Order: sequence, then C-alpha cells, then structure tokens
Amino acid sequence: MKRGVDQIGVYSLTEKTISDFGDQWSKYTDNQGWYGSIDLFKDMVNPILDLDTINGSCVIDIGSGTGRIVGMLLDAGVHHVYAVEPSHEAFRILTMNIKAMNRGEHVTPIHATGDRFELNEQVDCAFSIGVLHHIPDPIAVVQHVYDALKPGGFFFIWLYAYEGNTTYVKFLEPIRRITTKLPHRFLTWLAELFYYALSCYKIVCEFVTLPLCSYIKNVLWPMSPAKRRLVIYDQLNPSFSKYYTKEEAVNLLECVGFTNIRIHHRHGYSWSVIGYKPNSNC
Repeated sequence: MKRGVDQIGVYSLTEKTISDFGDQWSKYTDNQGWYGSIDLFKDMVNPILDLDTINGSCVIDIGSGTGRIVGMLLDAGVHHVYAVEPSHEAFRILTMNIKAMNRGEHVTPIHATGDRFELNEQVDCAFSIGVLHHIPDPIAVVQHVYDALKPGGFFFIWLYAYEGNTTYVKFLEPIRRITTKLPHRFLTWLAELFYYALSCYKIVCEFVTLPLCSYIKNVLWPMSPAKRRLVIYDQLNPSFSKYYTKEEAVNLLECVGFTNIRIHHRHGYSWSVIGYKPNSNC
C-alpha cells in the first residue's frame, strides 16, 4: 500500500479516484432498503454519537455520491444538508435523487471537492462516511471542514480500519492492482464471482467465528443481493483506498485542532471517529 506520493501523483490519483466513483454511481443510482436506512445510520454512529443531538441542525456531508447519507441525515431530523460531491456524473444523479426525495428545500448540492467547497455560513456539524480513506491527501479536507464548523461543532468520520483487516488487506491488494484497471463490464462479472464466494463464507460464519463475520451478518447481509454486489464492486473499483490504524484515524482529526476525540472499532473492521472544534472561549 502506498504511504506517500508527490503532489503531482496525489492530484492525478485523486482525479482518477473521483472518476472511478463517477463511473460507479452512474451504474448504481438508488439507495433503497437497509443500505439507505436510518437503522444502518444508527449502526454507523453508535455508540459515539446520539442522533438526537443532530435534530434540527445544519450539516455538511462530504462525498455525497448519490445521496445515501443525505437521506439518512434527513431521516435523522437534520434541518439542512450541504451535500458536497466532486464527480460530475455522481453530482448529476445526486441532484436527481434529491428531487425524488421531495425534500429539496432542505438540501444544497455543492459540486466541489472536500477541500474547496464554499459556504456562506458556519455549520453545526459535518459527516464523511466511507470517503476520506479514498482521498490521498485527506488533511486538506479535514482542515477545510474544521474551518466551516461553528465553535463546538463536530466532525464525524467513518474509515476502513487496518486492525481487524490485515489478512483481508493482504488478500485484496494484489487483486486491486488488476481490478482498478478493468472496465465496468468485467468488474461487474468479477464482483459476481466474489459474491458467490462470499455467500459460502457467510454460511461458514454461522458455525465458526472468522474475520469480518460480524460485519457480514449484521451489516452486509441485511442488504438486498443487489446492494451486496455493489459493496463488493466498491471494494474493487476505486484507484485509492487506505486502511487506517487507530493512531492514524485519531491523528487525522487531532492534527488540525479537533479535540475530545472518541473512536469506536465498529464490527471489528472499521473506525467511527468523532472530534469537536473547541469553543471560542476555550
């Protein structure tokens, strides 16, 4: 796994990853069922965030894709969401899905990267779920979000974890060297093969405790078969993915000034992390 590249390399890798997700979201456009549900959102944020605390708030969502997290935030009672999405194709679908929600007055779509969006106000809190681990230079995004928050506001992020995934990463990385170069048709076919292998793995998990069993049983399998395939595709598609150690995940927020940081090892495979911008009188 690459730990560092020069600035030109970061820029090109970022642009390629944005393009990868544009292609992905043009094929998988809806957010139906458990995949886009408030119950899954609760599973993402518990136990470090009580959803009652965001009721009526103004929020930024970094990397909105087709609007899955936007819908979850609105279902949680958020008053307004600034939905930031850099991909041209994903942004087009995002705006369509916002209209279909019939809650467009509560969402402002912003076509920009997470380090360049512009707001006319500071917001109560921000979320970035499943996004920062696909950004080669995430510090610039975290700093920009920090500046956009009101004093006392928080940033909640969700990241792939290195701990609990070491075997999986060793298995996946050689495969991704090939799959990140494949066209959609072949990648879809390969994801189908992995889906049947994963189905067998899930059966074994019913009898033996294996890596990722909790995630497969409690997060992935309640999704529809189509969404399970999407999750597999999502693992194979983007040009850049990083699995964060606990120390790296905490430092991502801490290094720009966030305090009172809490972290949770969700289902043993990912990090849920929250940090607060200090109040101005601190």
